[in-house]
Amino acid sequence: MVGLLPLVTGKRSFIINDVDQTFHLQTDENLLAYVLGNLLSGAINGTENVCIRVEAVCNKEGVQIRVRNNGTYFYSTVSNGFSHVVQAARQLGGNISFYNQHNEGTTLTFYMAAPVQTIC
Repeated sequence: MVGLLPLVTGKRSFIINDVDQTFHLQTDENLLAYVLGNLLSGAINGTENVCIRVEAVCNKEGVQIRVRNNGTYFYSTVSNGFSHVVQAARQLGGNISFYNQHNEGTTLTFYMAAPVQTIC
């Protein structure tokens, strides 16, 4: 996330990292960084003056890493050019979902089904 700070401040937004420090996902870290970096970039580029929240949820079904913002932007803004990110997520055994609700914000979720070697 540190590399995205100039972009965040340029958009007059901020990021809250709600991922527990003990959370650990054992997978290809370069590919995971690529996927999550693109999700964050999409959340940042699509809006201005917003709060962007990153959180990880782990349960018996698997892992979800969510990037949410309280601004609104359209699915097409995020999905254009994201096919390579979805492909990378699938290489990790996961997928990406997009949820946008007017006046509520947008949530981009990377999820992987269990079993995943994870420390929650």
